[in-house]
Amino acid sequence: MPSLKTILIENPLAMDIVAGSYSWLFGNSIRMQRLVNRIVQNGAFLRRNRFHISGINNEIIFGRKARFSNCQFTVIGNNCRIIIGGGSTIVSNVHFWCQDDYSCIVTGTDFTMQGGHIASTEGVAITIGNDCMFSDDVEIRNGDSHSIIDTQTGKRLNHAEEVVIGDHVWLTAHVRVLKGSVIPANSIVGNSSVVAGKLDTENALYSGVPCKMVKEHIDWTRNKI
Repeated sequence: MPSLKTILIENPLAMDIVAGSYSWLFGNSIRMQRLVNRIVQNGAFLRRNRFHISGINNEIIFGRKARFSNCQFTVIGNNCRIIIGGGSTIVSNVHFWCQDDYSCIVTGTDFTMQGGHIASTEGVAITIGNDCMFSDDVEIRNGDSHSIIDTQTGKRLNHAEEVVIGDHVWLTAHVRVLKGSVIPANSIVGNSSVVAGKLDTENALYSGVPCKMVKEHIDWTRNKI
């Protein structure tokens, strides 16, 4: 006789029903205008999350089987998107923040994160690849949220810049990823490092403030060998 897990995997409708019941049972808090914004659950399991959406035509989309607990989603603007990949995605204690029109956060499948803050502003995207593993107290932001002005020209100097994180990237505890950063696939960023630009080499270990490559030709796995 097939197990419940097998039945759910083979029957998306059953998965949606079970996930929807789970999410209702565990009390997610939602504050938004439902006619002009939407949360698409897609068979994800949501436990004690908070949603605060201000604006119109915003979407938060969860991939199938993703599990979220004690997270907060804040959207302040119009036409913003938070799109979360499914599979073995497990996220807890993270604040997802989109501010200003057309801001966007996209994660791939099999994404895990234990705590922190991801903030997209000024209509500029943050993109995270598949099979990424982020530890506790990780902060990713593509803008400064306030302006720095050139006193001679009156022009603003610190516009938001896109952040791109490749597939299979491990960010260890207390890492900070700042605007304009690119982290290539199969990389590791060491504890308490600050990424503030484009890292060039895949399969490398990076560390420091600012972050620099310290070792090449490496890879990582979630399992202890």
